[in-house]
Amino acid sequence: MTRRGFILKALLSLTLMSFFPSSAFAAQYTCTITGVLGLTDSGQYATHEWENFYLGRKFVVDREPGKVISTTALKARLKNFDEIHSPRVLSRGDGKSPFKSITMIEETGELSVLQINENAAGPQKPFYYQTFIGMLLAGTCAGGAQ
Repeated sequence: MTRRGFILKALLSLTLMSFFPSSAFAAQYTCTITGVLGLTDSGQYATHEWENFYLGRKFVVDREPGKVISTTALKARLKNFDEIHSPRVLSRGDGKSPFKSITMIEETGELSVLQINENAAGPQKPFYYQTFIGMLLAGTCAGGAQ
C-alpha cells in the first residue's frame, strides 16, 4: 500500500469512528484477571499452579460472537473457538442480566463458559471464565453494553 493510500484509509477510519464512537467500543469487553483457580482432587477450588502467569493479564471479548479475540496471557489457554466451533451467546447482557456465552467442542470434550455480570453497579463488571483446560478465571471487565 502506498503512503497516500495508507493516509486515506486512516482518515476514512477516523471519520467513521467519529460517527460511531460508542458502538465501536461497546462491542467489546476488556477484562483483567484477578483470580486463577483450579479444581483439586478433593473437589475444592484452590489457587491454580499457573496463577502467577495469569494475574493482571488482560483479554478482550468481542461481544457479538462472544469470542476471546486477544489476550496478554497464553492465547491457547484462553481461546473459546477454533476453525469449526464458535461460542454460543446465551444472553447479550444488560443492566438486568449478565452476558453469557458457552463453547462446546463435542469431538474433544472441551467446554468453556464465560459470564460477565453486566447487572453489577459501576463501570467494572465482574466475570468468571471456565476455560477449555479447566482453569476458573475471575476478575473485572470494562466496556460491553454500558
